[in-house]
Amino acid sequence: MRVLFVSTHFPSDLRLDVQGTYKRMAMFVEALQLMLQDQRSAKAALDVLFYVPPETDTSPEAIAATEKALSEHWNLPITLFLCPEFMHAKPLSKWQQQTPGMLNFFQQRDLIRTSQPKQIQAFEACLSRQPDAVFIHRLRSMCPAMLTQKPLPPIFFDLDDIEHIAFLRDIRQPPTRLITSLYYLQLPAFWWGERQAIRLAKQTYVCSQHDEEYLTRQGLADVVSIPNAVTMPRPQPLTAEPTLMLLGAYHYYPNINAANFLIENVFPIVRQQLPEARLIIAGKQPENIRTYRSNPPGVEFTGFVDDLDALYCRSRVVCCPILSGGGTRVKLVEAAAYGKPIVSTRIGAEGLVFKDGQDFVQRDEPQAFAAACVALLQNDDRCGRLGASARVTAIKHYDRANIVHSIRRSMQQALGLTKTPTPLLSSPS
Repeated sequence: MRVLFVSTHFPSDLRLDVQGTYKRMAMFVEALQLMLQDQRSAKAALDVLFYVPPETDTSPEAIAATEKALSEHWNLPITLFLCPEFMHAKPLSKWQQQTPGMLNFFQQRDLIRTSQPKQIQAFEACLSRQPDAVFIHRLRSMCPAMLTQKPLPPIFFDLDDIEHIAFLRDIRQPPTRLITSLYYLQLPAFWWGERQAIRLAKQTYVCSQHDEEYLTRQGLADVVSIPNAVTMPRPQPLTAEPTLMLLGAYHYYPNINAANFLIENVFPIVRQQLPEARLIIAGKQPENIRTYRSNPPGVEFTGFVDDLDALYCRSRVVCCPILSGGGTRVKLVEAAAYGKPIVSTRIGAEGLVFKDGQDFVQRDEPQAFAAACVALLQNDDRCGRLGASARVTAIKHYDRANIVHSIRRSMQQALGLTKTPTPLLSSPS
């Protein structure tokens, strides 16, 4: 059995590229590995095609080195293919970027990068190796499969964000200008393309039951909820330090927006009531946050953090003030797994089974968000109850080992394959 895995999320730095998108991708890679192992075939193989930034070294030597590194990182042998994404030879104006996409899904700013002849040919070259199934990670990676004229094997499609919803939320965020408002004219084509991608797939995976039900109501079939998940860490004692924490990668607009909201609108209110309070902004590329260079009082920008155990040990309350985007937030699941009390916006907790008031505190307005943080910084019992309940819920619903096995079962059933049952791994208490 041969499977082709296709993605535009190329992990160019295996140490730094560990945010939610890569964690989810690794879950599916592991599930594919287990499915291939179940077939007990000497010909079992995983081909991996990444569409990469044009400046990426795609020489045979670089591909061989990356193939070896990824094989070791994922603990399975792969055959790697790299194809540069399309970029215009000269920068386009905002008007030139937007106008073609109003009528053509494949001409939209991000999607054009995988929709040109060279990118389609790279996909077709991998098809010539006759895979029995194709796994496509996210919408931009789906464009070559939608455009090829070649026969396709069964396609499994991970739509971790319902992207037209995330797109709509992003363009609604301030500041709004005329050029931004024109993005609304791209929504019909975007919505159409996303539906066509789902219909092309044998199964489409989304992050939550909420997203599955939404797409099913749109008349789309074979949509399966596969939640984001984490390997369960051991719980940590509650620190007495009055420290809030936000963790994210700040090249991603919803995380930048969340950090701006927390630093500028929430934390000053917290400091008025608790002058000793501190805020940790953890994660790579914090220089994209507006206040990064102004040294706001009480705020610490850590950059990328290798030791998550130590980071969570320092943090009393974890904040998830997400205002846009789609899918579900791995950062909230991870904080719950550590047994940390959480304050989140509605969108931050969207699609997750955590209950407001039982597993976390949901607040959307700056004053209310700040008040919830202050209350938790001052109340050990409340923190303990919320954190313990959140951890129990995380173990029940978001244990990575269990989710990986559910992915494998879903794909095997769709392909009509049988498997030898594998016992589920236990979680730490």
